[in-house]
Amino acid sequence: MIHAAIAIDSASSWQVIAIALLGELLAIVFVYRVLVRGGSPSSTLLWMLVILATPWIGLLLYYLLPRRLQLRRLRRLRVRGARARDLRPRRSPAEATSTPPRIGLRALLAGADGDGLSADSVLRWLPSGEQFFHAATVAIERAQHHVHVVVYILRPDAAGRRFLELLTRAASRGIAVRLLYDSLGSFGLKATHLQALRAAGGQAEAFLPLLWKRRPFTVNLRNHRKLLVVDGAVGFVGGRNVGDEYFTDRVGRSRRWLDAMLELRGPAVARLQGVFVEDWCTATDQVLDELPTGPAAAPHADGGEAAVVCSGPDREESDLWFSVIQAIGDAAETVDLSSPYLVPPPTLLFALQLAAARGVTVRIYTNGPKVESAVLYHAQRHHYRQLLAAGVELYETVREYNHAKLLVVDGKTVLVGSANMDLRSAHLNFEIAVVAIDAEILAGEVSQTIEQRRADFRRLQEADLPSDPIRRVLDGLCGMLSPLL
Repeated sequence: MIHAAIAIDSASSWQVIAIALLGELLAIVFVYRVLVRGGSPSSTLLWMLVILATPWIGLLLYYLLPRRLQLRRLRRLRVRGARARDLRPRRSPAEATSTPPRIGLRALLAGADGDGLSADSVLRWLPSGEQFFHAATVAIERAQHHVHVVVYILRPDAAGRRFLELLTRAASRGIAVRLLYDSLGSFGLKATHLQALRAAGGQAEAFLPLLWKRRPFTVNLRNHRKLLVVDGAVGFVGGRNVGDEYFTDRVGRSRRWLDAMLELRGPAVARLQGVFVEDWCTATDQVLDELPTGPAAAPHADGGEAAVVCSGPDREESDLWFSVIQAIGDAAETVDLSSPYLVPPPTLLFALQLAAARGVTVRIYTNGPKVESAVLYHAQRHHYRQLLAAGVELYETVREYNHAKLLVVDGKTVLVGSANMDLRSAHLNFEIAVVAIDAEILAGEVSQTIEQRRADFRRLQEADLPSDPIRRVLDGLCGMLSPLL
């Protein structure tokens, strides 16, 4: 008996040692992957320490919290869906020679082949929920071929059910309805809520569900885009999801919800369509058939040019964030930036500080402590001292909730989209925006909306920041958690 017990203990010991050695070997392999993957030095060092110190826990976290999708597979899917690239608007030689010289943001958006910018797209500013949902309803009710939707949050509340009924009626008319919703953001949306739409012939798919067949438990990468394309002729982009607060511009009975959307017509809609085709292919492996495009729109009212820009873990480069940084770098007089969350990536923080140091008036609008979660508010306040020291003007909401994601530079460059000015939107989320340059009329409308909403914002001074060490340490600790928020 004693010898048997010793043998069992010895076998168990060897199993423990084997598991430990296997963990260390895997840790070395994954540390190699972390090093060659790139990223910020702090993030790389943190992952290395976690994986080497606790191999099995570190490997589990590294698997559950990826920063990239399987790019090789996505590239193969995009080759199959080459028509998605063909949806990008092409310029004629005559048009290319008639446009202003490519410098700064224009050069960045035009790209090497000049296909990014379009001078023939019409943009309409839709600052209220009523304006957006009315315009979207009209477009969907008039659809002749297809309705494509990407949304982060689709709540099964009154507004969500109303929107699903609208899509169901379109599908019942024979319109190809394709709804793509984020599985985590729309966690409350169940199959029963989509039953009528699917029964009518519409398609509704979750983006990166928890048990995604390619990589189960991918919880860190979310599709945060909000876009609607109807018949390839009209599109909508911005910060609005589908839910009661987005529809009514109300939080509860008294507080307002501040948000923003743009309506697009003309060639820029084709690029928006291309983004949907790629997202649909990523989620379903389906390559859509040839899609119709809308008629050419009248020239932009104020002569501006527009481009659709994206970012996400499925792309090597981020034309969205390149555009934000370049626009701020081009600023000569003013920068007005609105974001519900303000945990800026280091590059954005530096760009804002540099613009203010050059004498540019930089104003940032975000949410105050009464409406924001405590951890997130402490994380963003961690950066306030640096911004105020650089001369940046900071404005926080008092009671209302500011969900608008927009940028206005020098009263002529406008960016409206889905991206928050935080680390998650910069590195982990699928995001989208529209950039309009030399668009004085549109910029004036957006600036007027900012001015109308300013009444609920209070300007922060350095004296408003905490001076006691406990709260400053709390801000710093929450700032360290900001990549996970």
